Amino acid sequence: MQNQWVLMEHYRLHTVEEWPEGPRKRATIAAILATLESLAHQGAQCAPKCSVCEGRKKSATVLEFPTLSHTSETTHLAA
Repeated sequence: MQNQWVLMEHYRLHTVEEWPEGPRKRATIAAILATLESLAHQGAQCAPKCSVCEGRKKSATVLEFPTLSHTSETTHLAA
């Protein structure tokens, strides 16, 4: 049963991470992490490999879009 709680809390963590920043998000994440820590101390096993967590461990590649010059923007808007 504890392992199912770990899975559910892990899912909740990823869901809450998508919320807008604010005190409610911070408090909820803190509560989830405290629950996961408590379950770990009670002998529950960690969640299985998660594609979201695994993706965070890899180095990210950041791509930048080319910027438009201000003159071309005003030309398109005026037309």
